[in-house]
Amino acid sequence: MSVSDLADGSFSAGSPGILDEPRYIGGHLQLKAMFHGRRHAEWPRAIGTPTTHENGGQCPPYDWVRRVGRALPAAFLEQVLRRIWPVPAIRPDASEYLSMTARAAAAFTIIALLAVPLFAQSRVARDELLPPPLVTQTCSTSKTADEAVPPDVRDAVDKAISWLAAHQRPDGTFPQGGSAGSTAVPSLVVMAFLARGHVPGQGPYGDLLNTSIDYVVESQQPDGLLSRSHGGNHVMYEHGIATVMLSEVYGMVDDARRARVGKVLSRAARLILDAQKAPKTGPQYQGGWRYQVNSPDSDISVTGWQLMALRGAANCGAAIPREALDDGREYIRRSAVPAGGGFGYQPGGGPNQARTGTGILSLELLGEHGSPEAIAGGDYLLKSWPRDASAVSMEFYYYAVYYCAQALNQLGGKYWESLYPRLRESLLTQQQPDGSFGGGSGQEEDAGPSYRSAMACLALCVPYRYLPLYQK
Repeated sequence: MSVSDLADGSFSAGSPGILDEPRYIGGHLQLKAMFHGRRHAEWPRAIGTPTTHENGGQCPPYDWVRRVGRALPAAFLEQVLRRIWPVPAIRPDASEYLSMTARAAAAFTIIALLAVPLFAQSRVARDELLPPPLVTQTCSTSKTADEAVPPDVRDAVDKAISWLAAHQRPDGTFPQGGSAGSTAVPSLVVMAFLARGHVPGQGPYGDLLNTSIDYVVESQQPDGLLSRSHGGNHVMYEHGIATVMLSEVYGMVDDARRARVGKVLSRAARLILDAQKAPKTGPQYQGGWRYQVNSPDSDISVTGWQLMALRGAANCGAAIPREALDDGREYIRRSAVPAGGGFGYQPGGGPNQARTGTGILSLELLGEHGSPEAIAGGDYLLKSWPRDASAVSMEFYYYAVYYCAQALNQLGGKYWESLYPRLRESLLTQQQPDGSFGGGSGQEEDAGPSYRSAMACLALCVPYRYLPLYQK
């Protein structure tokens, strides 16, 4: 099945579904996003009365699985356990063995197994890559998550969030320079709020988030491009960033918005897939993306956003061809620098911190955990990251701290423990008295304080692990 098949028709009866076609990913990844959340703790809207958290958000109580387990007959649960786990794990006395924990585990498994056929049998509508989702809602900031972030960092983020909220325009945009395009900055700001645990439609910033989401959704052009222009070097940047944001909010917004976001996200993903197949001037550029939909070459910066966008769409259940991700991953690998580590802007080019963070994160999110290229990139960052105040003058500083913070989190170990605190402390020195973030040079200076503040929040909020896309 080709991309054109997805564009021109739905899965027909008897054809491979999202789950059983090895060339496609999606659907089953939705279950992972729903049930395998880490500290952000996503839970389906299911049984019980929502619990209110400290910043006004809500999520269902944590014992809904156990309630299901309590309601199921012990004999039935025993048969489920016998079929799923090794027989020695089942005690002869089922009534004794089926404690509340076992009931909860069995109930969880039953619910997951019942959900799988819904994905396998769902038909993809003519204009959509996305099947109907399991409805989810992300819990807001919790005490446990706050403990992962030092108080001064938490205060800095909250101050920046307040500044951003105070500077939102009525249409959902924020102050920015002309080089930042139209949808990129609102999308980054939305993700910054999500990274701190705020949810669309809930709490003090619920309406603010919905307004910016609506702006991005309404910006889509007939060909699927998430931008209000077709010209300039920023077009595919903002398209990728906006698509990533929509994939993050897809399971959080209300039902009416979810339907609109799903259609927009589907067309946006399809445009990315089509743009990847644009004729290239050389084989070294195959699999990647650049500034325009029909660009004849590729670079690692634009490619990183498109790969994250496709990965995010797949998390929402979109039928993304696996070969598209494989080709993108190979382009990232070709951009790795053999001598000295790191990643270049294009294959054969030299490394810097921003490009290296992009390369590491792309490989990690595509399942290449601890690859030789990523480890060499981590070593390059350890060697090249300045140990003094000069870090803030590095090329594309805010872009670098965003990508490197996420990359270090993926690598973990010495990379996270040694470098992230230095990255964080240098970033805090750039916060202005009003809460915004200053500094930057060239394009980052022109992009404006909303861009810089959003990128800073995203880097400082990595330990919260609220954004599903970036979780390990």
